[in-house]
Amino acid sequence: MIRSMTGFGIAEARCDQWTLRAEVRTVNHRDLQLSLRLPDAFRVREYELQKLIEKQIRRGHLYLSLTCEPATAEGELLVDVERLKAYVAALKGLAADTRGLPVQVDLASLLRLPGALKDVTTDAALRDEIWPRVVTAVQAALDALVEMRRAEGASLHAELHRLCDAIEGLAAAVEREQGSLVAAYRDRLRERLAKLLEGMDVPLGEDSLAREVALYADRSDVGEEIARLKSHLQQFREALDGEEAPVGRKMEFLGQEMLREASTMAAKVAAGPQVRQVLELKGEIERVREQVRNVE
Repeated sequence: MIRSMTGFGIAEARCDQWTLRAEVRTVNHRDLQLSLRLPDAFRVREYELQKLIEKQIRRGHLYLSLTCEPATAEGELLVDVERLKAYVAALKGLAADTRGLPVQVDLASLLRLPGALKDVTTDAALRDEIWPRVVTAVQAALDALVEMRRAEGASLHAELHRLCDAIEGLAAAVEREQGSLVAAYRDRLRERLAKLLEGMDVPLGEDSLAREVALYADRSDVGEEIARLKSHLQQFREALDGEEAPVGRKMEFLGQEMLREASTMAAKVAAGPQVRQVLELKGEIERVREQVRNVE
């Protein structure tokens, strides 16, 4: 089943006092293009997220936003108490070694010391601890995105089948009109020549009439174009219903080729119902091409 290139997914994961939030969305794009917005602490592992995304997404412009925030507003939970105690003990030890140097411990100053606050940017161990949860959040967001793209793809599948049926019906109608148009041209030409030669002692040359009708039939024959159009349409249906993925590019190419054949047909037909039918045919193919731009 085909998938749409547009979708959205969001997921959260918890790791101790940290909340991770991953948000992904995709829009149409010829290839796979990634725009990742990550906390600085995780940029060194951006490649791992890229590989994770590439396993599930093949086409489209994907935007990923990842945030890592404290799960609670109580900042003291993020304070490394043991490290602060060590700092205080070191200061007291220094005071004792200097024979009674007064110690003035300021909490605000202590919190500015390296490692006093637990932070994913500066704490490598904390980063390693949180990373598996990052992967979990991103994977869950991707799963939600893919599910939405599948649902959108099901709607596209039904609409494209409807358009294919319309194209097939119009192509058959143009083909049916082919013989009657030549006969109508022959009758009109015979009638016109008869009026022109009326009162003149000049016989109506059947051979010349036949040659002119044959030339018209050759110029207006769209049989080859219809045959190629039907072949492209059959390949389009096979791609639409097949298991191959992604198929968006192939379907875009086939839509372009179908439009090429319809344009050639429009240049050949001169009058009658065929003109209207070919114009309608081009319109349906354009609708197909518009829809296919959103297929992965």
